[in-house]
Amino acid sequence: MTGPATRGATSISRFPLQIQNSTLRLLHDYWDILRGDRAFPNSSEVEVVDLPVSPGGVMLVDVAPNQMAFTLHWVGTDYVLWLRRESTGLQLEDLPPSPNTVPFAQMLRRSADNGLPQTRSLPAIPSMTVPAAELVVLPLGGPDGKVSRLLVGCAFDRKRRGLQVVG
Repeated sequence: MTGPATRGATSISRFPLQIQNSTLRLLHDYWDILRGDRAFPNSSEVEVVDLPVSPGGVMLVDVAPNQMAFTLHWVGTDYVLWLRRESTGLQLEDLPPSPNTVPFAQMLRRSADNGLPQTRSLPAIPSMTVPAAELVVLPLGGPDGKVSRLLVGCAFDRKRRGLQVVG
């Protein structure tokens, strides 16, 4: 997709994201099937238990319109280990800052504003024992047809010492 997406559009270009990780590709494909001919699926169509991937590497983020504020609606166990705390219900800005915080927030904001999926790799931060990660952010709509939630999938570099990821 090349421009801003509109919910209910009858013809949507489908340009696959460059997703290297097979698990994240599965998550994107699930989202793509759910959306059908729409710009993005409704958030009520996505159930964590129905995801084709382990929910440990998945996060649901509530979108605050026209703000950089995001509320972590649901956080998988891999994220809990990555963030080093249970973060469900917290604002993104309440999490400990790291060099990856700003790029992650910008990625969320772009997806929320444009209604388009985003993908990005984030580097490891050895001083904080934060592993490298590949992310995919997939917009989900609300009853008003605007992005109300984001489905975020993450594939962590499980070989990085200092982080034990299960699942």
